[in-house]
Amino acid sequence: MAKKPPHHPEAKGLLLIASCALVLCALLSFRMGHMEANWLGFIGYWVAYGLMYVFGLVSYLLVGFATWCALQLLRRQAIPMFGFKALSLGVLAISFCMLLTVFAESTYSYVKLLDEKVISQTAYFAGYRYTRYNLGGAPWYMLYRDVPALNFRHLLSNVGIVLIFTMTSAVSLILLTGVRITDAFNHLKKWAIQGWAYLLKQLKKIKIKRPPQIKRATPKPAVVNHLQIKKKVTDFFKPPPEPVKTEPVAPIASQQIKMHKAVEVTRSAHDKREAAIKEQRVWNGDFAHYKLPSLNTLKDPVNIDHPTLEKDLRRQAEILEETLASFGIEAKVGEINCGPTITSFEVHPAVGVKVQKITALENDIALNLQAKSLRIIAPIPGKAAVGVEIPSLYPQPVCFKELLAAHHESGKKMSLPLLLGKNITGNNVITDLTKMPHCIIAGATGSGKSVCINTIIMSILMNKRPDEVKLILVDPKKVELTPYSQLPHLIAPVITEAHGAYTALNWMVKEMLARYDLLKALGLRNISAFNERKINFEREAELPMDVPEKMHLIVAIIDEFADLMMASSSDLETPIARIAQMARAVGIHLILATQRPSREVITGLIKANFPTRISFKVSSRVNSQIILDENGAETLLGNGDMLFLPPGSHSLLRAQGAYISDEEINKVVSFITAQAPPNYLIKSFDNLSREEIMGEESSGEQPKDDMYDKALALVLSTGTASTTFMQRKLKIGYARAASLMDELEMRGVIGPQEGAKPRQVLGR
Repeated sequence: MAKKPPHHPEAKGLLLIASCALVLCALLSFRMGHMEANWLGFIGYWVAYGLMYVFGLVSYLLVGFATWCALQLLRRQAIPMFGFKALSLGVLAISFCMLLTVFAESTYSYVKLLDEKVISQTAYFAGYRYTRYNLGGAPWYMLYRDVPALNFRHLLSNVGIVLIFTMTSAVSLILLTGVRITDAFNHLKKWAIQGWAYLLKQLKKIKIKRPPQIKRATPKPAVVNHLQIKKKVTDFFKPPPEPVKTEPVAPIASQQIKMHKAVEVTRSAHDKREAAIKEQRVWNGDFAHYKLPSLNTLKDPVNIDHPTLEKDLRRQAEILEETLASFGIEAKVGEINCGPTITSFEVHPAVGVKVQKITALENDIALNLQAKSLRIIAPIPGKAAVGVEIPSLYPQPVCFKELLAAHHESGKKMSLPLLLGKNITGNNVITDLTKMPHCIIAGATGSGKSVCINTIIMSILMNKRPDEVKLILVDPKKVELTPYSQLPHLIAPVITEAHGAYTALNWMVKEMLARYDLLKALGLRNISAFNERKINFEREAELPMDVPEKMHLIVAIIDEFADLMMASSSDLETPIARIAQMARAVGIHLILATQRPSREVITGLIKANFPTRISFKVSSRVNSQIILDENGAETLLGNGDMLFLPPGSHSLLRAQGAYISDEEINKVVSFITAQAPPNYLIKSFDNLSREEIMGEESSGEQPKDDMYDKALALVLSTGTASTTFMQRKLKIGYARAASLMDELEMRGVIGPQEGAKPRQVLGR
């Protein structure tokens, strides 16, 4: 009778534990497509690949069961009903595979975090192409969705699959472990009661302390391998440098220039200059110790890091290339620029591909990229590429504090900086209003136009003192600009009536002409030369006008310009055109904002003199053509997404406008008004008549212009009164002819302008 071979369960247990450890190492280091990264090399990679392909994450459950069997062998304990337990384990594994498959399909955005740790595929025999992640193994996904007409998703739906396989999982788990349900619930109840009692005991010991201030670390930008992805992130903010203490000097100020004032010989030159400076101080106030609002009054930006951003952008680039290839267009995606709310792809078509073929596929590209809006730039100016702009996967707002801190750190000197936002590459869009020099802003309701106006005003308040810049605000809605009504920067209270806007514009024309007369008398070209001049007390005292020490800039912001034009278009168009044509050199700037950029509102005369334009989302292509001279504004996203036409440029710049909250505005305004109360030059433009604006010129017997008598005789003799007629007959310029026409109308010689009708001669 032959002897039975010796039985060594410990040896079998050790071998099984070693095998489980090796398989576990292979699974933990598995990265799809990276064989060299696996800890067990070639064999370990393919063993892990096979397990992950068939069972997915359930492979770890199988390794755990094998480890339990090995421990039983080491203890020399028999495994009762091993075949039955193995069958229960198989049912449990299949149930978990199906549940993980349903989970991966319904929570795709979270499952992407496990990319390269599970088997992912993009091509199947079912005929559709998209990336899927097989958490429960590829064969079970095929049973779930790929098998035509007989797949589980079609037969049972996701709800039925979850209910059935949850039940089979629970039954197989009970059979595998031998634990009764009532015992399990009793144990869970006991643990819950003990845990709750322990938690209450610990809470009683806790003493409330003031938490320390923790500096938030800024995430580092992701590094891109084969695709160049740009994403600009501001690391930190430095507080503005402390002002250098110097001896107090005379404040920089200006005053309303009065013409034809007799020279008083009794006072010396120095006494007269001192008197003029004192008059300036009476209106402007003393701002020698004025402090600009600090960055601490504004909110910090919230930067959220997205670890999957790089991978998601690569996937979108692949979809874009595949979409173009499906229509027979060979092209490659080059640089990817990820801005705050817009992502731009630079598409490099092959030689011989027409650009029009790509632009014709705008709707198809938007469909495949699942983009709610898409804009194609064909081609990108200065590059051999076509730009495709879509909304960013993870949009972030642009913080005004971030732009202001970047402007302070750059050290770039600007006379009147405007912090507009960030472009699609993440770079700051900061421009100088004195170089614009006037601007039109258009945008439908909710597009971000009002926020842009607030950003412009805050840019001025955060960078300039009240004696450097004066503001004229027109708000027909009476609610948008009311927070600024107590600012010392204002020349007059916020204007709310159409008559007040007309009066303010005529006052600006008068101020502009007076400033030009002053520059002419001093032999200077512009306001910069005036403010930087070397003062000659004797010469300036002999002039028939008061010469201020400095000229301040004047910025007029008119909101809801369309409503004003509907009320009195003929009255507003002429002074706006005169200011836009001539006022740049004397430091007067206009900003017009409207919801409806129609041809009746933005006339050809106004549009020709406003080279800088900002357009938010508009309702139609016609409006986009009017404001920008090309399409594109109708496809914007809204909420601050804008197209910016810089001065002297014909290429549009897409940007995301900066956001500033009402709370921040109120803090800044309160900080400013606490230092200086408002001191208006004009009590109210709404209650001011045109005769009061003209001042001495309307009350004096002698006309201001020496050509007035000739103009009066010409009008009375011919019965014709127009600016162009006077230019041609008297051989003078437009500005002087328009001034003579205003004076004739003021003195009652001619009637007011009535659209295209000729003026009526009243004094004939």
